[in-house]
Amino acid sequence: MAKAWGKHLIIDAYGIDYKKLKDERAIKKLLKSLPKKFNMRPLGKESVKQVKSDAYPDWGVSGFIMLYESHISLHTWPEERYVAIDLYSCKDFDEKGIQKYLKEFWGYERAKIKLVIRG
Repeated sequence: MAKAWGKHLIIDAYGIDYKKLKDERAIKKLLKSLPKKFNMRPLGKESVKQVKSDAYPDWGVSGFIMLYESHISLHTWPEERYVAIDLYSCKDFDEKGIQKYLKEFWGYERAKIKLVIRG
């Protein structure tokens, strides 16, 4: 059996309040608080930016924080009421606790959740 190099938690969450998906300040706070709450170590500051294009003129938000253990990233589509979240870590983490924390933060109606063991 191959060695596992980490876990990758992938969440596609739907039915989120439009305003929450555009709230850069709240998303930045989430990216700052989540690693601390789950004993992950930030490697620098969180980065949050508005993102828009011809295909999506109603801008969304992309956020990222690098960790010593890897990273957390997210991308919102307010007009779709959707967020895509990725959390990868070579250090073990409490995926159920993180899922609950993110459900409370976003208040989504439904989600597709996948945990991939890397390696």
